[in-house]
Amino acid sequence: MTNSDSGLVTQLANLGKARDYYNAGKLLATQTDEAICKLVEDDLSATAAANTGSNTLTMLIFKSGSTLFERGNGALGDRILGIACGTCVCQICEESGSADEPEGQRWAGISDKLLEVLPLLQPRSVIDIAFRILAELKTSGSLPSAFGNYLPMLLDTLGVIGNVEITAEDLGGLEHGGSVTRTGAELKAYWIDSACSYKWHGQAAARISAGLRETALSISQIEIVGRRILRQLNAVSELNELPAMVYQLLLLSRHGSKQEIVSGIFSFFENLEQTNGTQALWDIEGTVMLHIGYSIKQDFELGQALETYAREQGDDLTAFSFACLLSLARIHRFSDAVMDILRKLLVSSEHDADVRAATVWARPYLAKASLDVRQLLKSVAERASFGWEQVTQALVQLCLNTIDYTVARRISYSAAACAQTQILCTDTLQTAYAMHSFVRAEIIDQIMNRVVFQTDAHMHFIGLLQRLVADDIDTVRAHASRIVDVLESMAVMAPATVSRLLQAAAPLFLDDPQFRASLILVLRKALFARGTDERRAALDGLFALITSTVQVSAAGTFDSQHLAVLLEVLGLLRRSLTQQPEIRTVAYQRLAVLLDQPFALACPPLLNALYGVLAPEFAKFYQHDHSADSPINIQQCINPATSRVTMPIAGFLLCYAKLVTALTDSTSIVSASDSSSSGSAYKSAADSWEDLCTRFARAQIEDYELDPEGEYSLDSPVGVRNNSTARLVIGCVDAAIEYALGRGMDGAMNPAQSIELFSMFSRFSEILCARFVDDKRRRVIGSVCELSQISMRTALRVLAVVLPDRQRLNSPGHPLNCNTDSHNTFVAQTGRAELWAANTQFVRHVFEVALTHVSASRTEALDVETHLVLLLAYIAYSGVLVRCANAEQDPIPANLIARGMRSRSLVMVAAEALAACASVLTARNAVGILPVAVMRPSPAMFASNGPTSPPSLSDSVECMVALVAKVRNAVEQLLSLKPVLLREATSLLGALHSLATYLAHVCFHNPSQHTAAYASLNELARWAYAMIDGEIPGDPPLLKGLVALTICCQPFLQSQPMFASSSIDLSNLGANEEPLAVHQDMDEHELGPMNRLVATTCIASRLLTNDAAGSDDEDNMNDEDEPNLNLYTLRTIPALVTLAVTWLKGELQQMDWVIGQLRKCASAELRLRPDHDDEDLHVSIRLERRLCMRLYALTPILMHMLSTQFAGTLSDQSIRIFTDLHRTFALLTRTKLQASELPITESYIECLSQICTTLNQRAFSLVTEKYGRFMADANESKSEKPAKKKQSQLPRSSGGVAKTKMLSRNSVLVSSLIYQMELSEKYVAKLAAKTKTPLAHYLKRSSMHDFRINVADLAEPLATTSHDGYSYDEQPEEIPVPESAAEDSLDEDNQEQSKRPRY
Repeated sequence: MTNSDSGLVTQLANLGKARDYYNAGKLLATQTDEAICKLVEDDLSATAAANTGSNTLTMLIFKSGSTLFERGNGALGDRILGIACGTCVCQICEESGSADEPEGQRWAGISDKLLEVLPLLQPRSVIDIAFRILAELKTSGSLPSAFGNYLPMLLDTLGVIGNVEITAEDLGGLEHGGSVTRTGAELKAYWIDSACSYKWHGQAAARISAGLRETALSISQIEIVGRRILRQLNAVSELNELPAMVYQLLLLSRHGSKQEIVSGIFSFFENLEQTNGTQALWDIEGTVMLHIGYSIKQDFELGQALETYAREQGDDLTAFSFACLLSLARIHRFSDAVMDILRKLLVSSEHDADVRAATVWARPYLAKASLDVRQLLKSVAERASFGWEQVTQALVQLCLNTIDYTVARRISYSAAACAQTQILCTDTLQTAYAMHSFVRAEIIDQIMNRVVFQTDAHMHFIGLLQRLVADDIDTVRAHASRIVDVLESMAVMAPATVSRLLQAAAPLFLDDPQFRASLILVLRKALFARGTDERRAALDGLFALITSTVQVSAAGTFDSQHLAVLLEVLGLLRRSLTQQPEIRTVAYQRLAVLLDQPFALACPPLLNALYGVLAPEFAKFYQHDHSADSPINIQQCINPATSRVTMPIAGFLLCYAKLVTALTDSTSIVSASDSSSSGSAYKSAADSWEDLCTRFARAQIEDYELDPEGEYSLDSPVGVRNNSTARLVIGCVDAAIEYALGRGMDGAMNPAQSIELFSMFSRFSEILCARFVDDKRRRVIGSVCELSQISMRTALRVLAVVLPDRQRLNSPGHPLNCNTDSHNTFVAQTGRAELWAANTQFVRHVFEVALTHVSASRTEALDVETHLVLLLAYIAYSGVLVRCANAEQDPIPANLIARGMRSRSLVMVAAEALAACASVLTARNAVGILPVAVMRPSPAMFASNGPTSPPSLSDSVECMVALVAKVRNAVEQLLSLKPVLLREATSLLGALHSLATYLAHVCFHNPSQHTAAYASLNELARWAYAMIDGEIPGDPPLLKGLVALTICCQPFLQSQPMFASSSIDLSNLGANEEPLAVHQDMDEHELGPMNRLVATTCIASRLLTNDAAGSDDEDNMNDEDEPNLNLYTLRTIPALVTLAVTWLKGELQQMDWVIGQLRKCASAELRLRPDHDDEDLHVSIRLERRLCMRLYALTPILMHMLSTQFAGTLSDQSIRIFTDLHRTFALLTRTKLQASELPITESYIECLSQICTTLNQRAFSLVTEKYGRFMADANESKSEKPAKKKQSQLPRSSGGVAKTKMLSRNSVLVSSLIYQMELSEKYVAKLAAKTKTPLAHYLKRSSMHDFRINVADLAEPLATTSHDGYSYDEQPEEIPVPESAAEDSLDEDNQEQSKRPRY
């Protein structure tokens, strides 16, 4: 520093101490620019060297310049401030060149002073400072931290400057050339564009983003800055820097471009997860979610943008975006909407997977599914432990709500999709419960709330509780009091609910003494409550606890504690057996079920305790005196005053019979008795039962004061007494049959006694069924089986020996013959059962009882174990159906096809049993076990604990193919007999349909197993159609069964490679090969059978109605061989048309779904296509062509359906299905309007020509031919109205009402059709105008507009017709809105999709 400089500094210091800033400014004004600049530089350097941070001289210079401004010397002040500010900015830039700025705090005072004097600067100074900072940003890619607050103010000040002449030197060397005049706004825009085009240093990116974000930006500038920050995310080297950058983006989105910013953030994290899916990334993503949630709370429009993004993406959501939506759901404002989006996403993904698999004809042209909801929920649940904790509660709530909605079917998706979604959500809840302690209480509370309020899904949630208890009983123990609180509300809960709940909590009951004491107290209180329902619920709960305790005994861990618990619960049961008859009835029913379980029969303490309870009760009613008419005192069980039953003796005897049978077994006696007195007591009980059976077998109806021709209805006291007596006698005899069958199997009793007892049971039951009628003389009891108490296990034991597997009988090495002794025992039992087998009525009764048990097992209360269902299927096949299939080698035994009065043959019962077993196992997702159990039986398959492991898919398919072949052969043999066994063959077709449905599911969803399944179903489809085309009787049920089988197997008439084809990967279009070309005759080959069937039906209808004069088109259409009028009759044609319409609806629903996929595919291709690329959307075009080809292939069938030769309601069905066709075509055209990049293909033009020209003309002919007559009738009735005015007070005749209803229905049908036709025309016209393609000549508008409805003629009939009394077929459709109400929007007809249920 020179002496002059030193003196100047001293003078300025003295003036500063005196606070004479004005004179200091005057002094500085006399200095040159370089001198002032040097003063500032020296002061800043000295301060940096001393590390004091005071900058006294620089601050004095700033104050001096500001004082000059205040005193009116603005020019001098601007000069001093401009030089000082420029020098400070340059110095800051030079010393802060790197992003790592350890001395950044020392510039805090300077930065504040720069902000203070910024409004005082002249435009030229502002421009110089701004572009000096821009030059630093270009050079170093960094923004000093001292400019964090200064830059936004600087740019805003720059933006309000007026016109300024700019030279290259003013721009800091950024440009070269002459001077130009620019406004401050243009300079600001140039500054922002330039800053966004430079490379930013990673660590400084957040500061730069914050500076730009805080600047006042226009919409276009916001977009530029937003895109630049999004690009910068990819350049971030440290994951820890991402949350700050994302937060700056979220803050920027408050000013605009919310949708683009949200999409960019999610796209970035989607790409990042594919390359760096680590725990560290999950922690960062959790922080980002917190930022997003906080930003949405400050700006609700951002939440709306996120909601819009979710709706647009649909099934393209990633785990991160899904978790962000869950975070959004925690905000009350968005909770309902977001939950609805995610709930539909979960179900629709499962639904789409099913439909995709079944839509074989379009599979090679569909884009691959981008969302795997199973993996998605699994990822979210797992990552919730690594930074995503905030989404756990929302995830739990989503799963709970989804289960509720899918069980209640409030979402219109398939039952299979809903069931799969329930399993998925249950697994997720189980995972969340295991991983996160803070949601356990909430999950338990939600389960209990649904149980208390008996929601539709409460049983499903009880199953979830059972899984939670089995997984970790210790965590559930903390919430055991909540279960007790719920059971306090037992009065409002169904007994089945209480039983399932206590079964789920049984491990807690056995493990926790405190919980056990509380639970027993609740049950004791409920057992003696005033309400009967509460007592029944308590009984179900007691038996659930007894069952769980006894199962412990079977597991080998039964100890003194368990014995004490068992005796305590049995004590409560003993007290319940003294209550009202209805309570005792429930108790005996549950006890009979318990005693039917193998683990209960192996528990000596239970058997001993029950014998002590039941034996004294038996002694009260058993009459030892043989002179008595009945071994049981029936009259003692009936109230003499009311003739009502006071003692459910039938249920009691059934329980006692099972108990005595178990106790008299030698093994049980040794293990259960402690003394010889116990053994003698059991022997005495067995003797009493044998006496009881003998005396019941000899009893006559007169012994009970009953008259076969008497009154058994409940309208009179005599009828009530006879009804009660007959029911008690039938129940007692049925209990005796149960005992005799069990003992007869072991050889302890004469099998003939069982037949005698059954003869008496049948006699009494037939009388009661025939005489017990309601006030309309209709039978109250439909079948004798409804009165039977024979258990499922007993029935199966009997059926196994009366309908034996001949291979097992003749081969000691059969898998079910474990050893020689086992085979000998089976042979001996079969020999003893020859008398039973000879009585066809007895065998059929037992078979029907077993079938009744399986059919009723759909309800929770009567659930039949899976191994028993498998055993019934095995007996039905091996004992009956295989004999029919092998009829060529060995004729069918007469007893299998013999029918009794009002009964079915054994073949029919066996076929129905096989179909029922398949249906039940399908509901349990275990149908794959059935074919293996039937074709490859083993002891493990029929063990009480079920199969140890399910069979492999290949084994299941192999066995199912063999089973289908056998059943099909059985149908052929039954139809070849003389006389033809139509009912038996029809029943077998029903079973065959159930088996084919499973094979089709395997073929759709498991391409690796498609070969064998495809061959079987292809052959089955050809066989079914050949049967229809052959010489079979014209039986409607038989024909419906064959057509239904043809429809089920129809997709498998496609070429076999179609089933091996996979979908297209849109993300790798360049590498994709051309998909499998569609052969010209593929659809014709697949749809040919249905086309010929409908055409033949049309011809038969014309011949049967003597309509020899058809139109020219119909004559050409019907130029085929004459149909078999023995098959196509007036009874079968309506059934065939109904089946064809149902099948066509399914095809159109598939097409609706494919059209939705076309819309998604076109949108995805546009996103993946590079910018400025005009290449065609090849995948979408190929999919559209395939769709149009399929639609075109259906038009010949629709041509037949629109024939005027159908009469009555068949024409109504034709009109409805043609309306659906137009709805599908309108949906396709609207999709092409929305995806304007799709060209007009030849396939689309062919469909347009066929539908809007040919079919429209045919439909118009049908309307005028069939429905014009009713218009004429309406005119007739109007002209005759004055003549009948006097009779207006009389009730209208049924014929008049029917005609009015018919007229109303037809008018709605026709108006709906015309509306859909005009809607299709409107979209075609819009498409032609948008694509500049001439399409109008394909629209035959004259036919449409020539048709008019006389509103005046229809007004009165429509006004006097009530829609409440319509049947399903007559129910009028909703009249659509006028076309003018939806003229100008492409999305105006979204409501049209809701008119047809989803596929």
